[in-house]
Amino acid sequence: MKKKIRLPFQNMTHEGWLNIALAVIFTIYIIQIGFAVVNKNICMEIGIDYCAFWSAGKIINDYRFDDIYNMDLLTSIQKDLYPHGKTTNFEPFGILYLPIFLIPFKYLSLINPLPSYLIWTIINLIGVILYIRFFTRKMIGHFPSFKLLFLIMLSFPFFGNLKDGQVNIWLVVCTGEFMRAFLSYKPYKAGFWLGGLLLKPQLLILLLPFLLIKREFKVIIGFIGSTITALLLSFTLIRGNGFLDFINIILLSARGGAESNPFYMINWRMLGSYIEYISNATIGWTIIILGTITTLFGTSFLLRKRLISTPIIRTIELLGIFSATCTITWHAHLHIAVFLIPSLLYLVLLDQFNYNLLAIWFFIPILAYFTSYFFAIIVNLLNMSINTSLVMGFAKGIPGLIVNLLILVWAIGQLAHKEGEIL
Repeated sequence: MKKKIRLPFQNMTHEGWLNIALAVIFTIYIIQIGFAVVNKNICMEIGIDYCAFWSAGKIINDYRFDDIYNMDLLTSIQKDLYPHGKTTNFEPFGILYLPIFLIPFKYLSLINPLPSYLIWTIINLIGVILYIRFFTRKMIGHFPSFKLLFLIMLSFPFFGNLKDGQVNIWLVVCTGEFMRAFLSYKPYKAGFWLGGLLLKPQLLILLLPFLLIKREFKVIIGFIGSTITALLLSFTLIRGNGFLDFINIILLSARGGAESNPFYMINWRMLGSYIEYISNATIGWTIIILGTITTLFGTSFLLRKRLISTPIIRTIELLGIFSATCTITWHAHLHIAVFLIPSLLYLVLLDQFNYNLLAIWFFIPILAYFTSYFFAIIVNLLNMSINTSLVMGFAKGIPGLIVNLLILVWAIGQLAHKEGEIL
């Protein structure tokens, strides 16, 4: 009798394949970061954003606090930090944050960029793990499984924050605490935590109108109080001239620049920029305008008055608002999508989120980026005349735009389904 040949992995379950996928992604991440650390490739392969914050901290220590928005000083420091700093087309990174958010870098800039970046990364990693455990225990009553926590940690928005040395982990905490207070009907406290999103004020572009239409006036009052406090504290640090420089940098960034880089975003602006690059500005702007109008039309379904408002329904509304924000706001790179994590986690743990969509949210951006990474290696080996930077930017941006639109559509569908159940 012929012996039956057993193929490897033929009896592998979905759970087993997921474990393998997570292990492979984790290994690639470690190799990528480890290689960059060993080769001291700071301010480019890793820490590209962190070095801008480090330069602001150095200015605070060597000059005055209000000089952090002085582009001449930033240029002089960053030219020595970034590997391409000595090139003629070097564009310095402007600082787009209120000064109170930059206080930690006053101390982190006292040590060299590489060890400083590693310390910042470890602080962020441990801090988010502890916060997620705190958040889920308070909201659900138990901690998330190790596998779910691992999946969140390996998601591309989260990994991008660690790799680039970004500050968006603060958004996870502020959004999570806003949600906890909002769902517990503590409006003033919710508004206070919402002020933390002033780190990235473009994220409030839909959330504030949402709260106004829902008549959450006490939340708005709490937010106004938090905003006034943040602005007063910032004003004591940089005074009037510093604020004028801060506003000028924001206006310059809106028109483009190193800290803007729309080709690497996840919004309609990104898609319009690529269309403009391969065709003309008219078509590009048409895509941006039509895409934004369509998204706003979809978002209007989230603003309707519900027959019943439960924590789950309110969270689905918030998740839809957050995902729509990523697509229409003018400045949205992939790493700001971490502010979706608390609402995603809450719905997943209550078995209220589509697991196929969760897999798309996790895997598609990673697969697209890795594919573009290997494509860039092949192009360089073959000396092909292709702009790999744009290809990799497109691979990061398009999946982010598509995934956020899918989440918005899912949220609209879920709310319609739940309203149908009530009726």
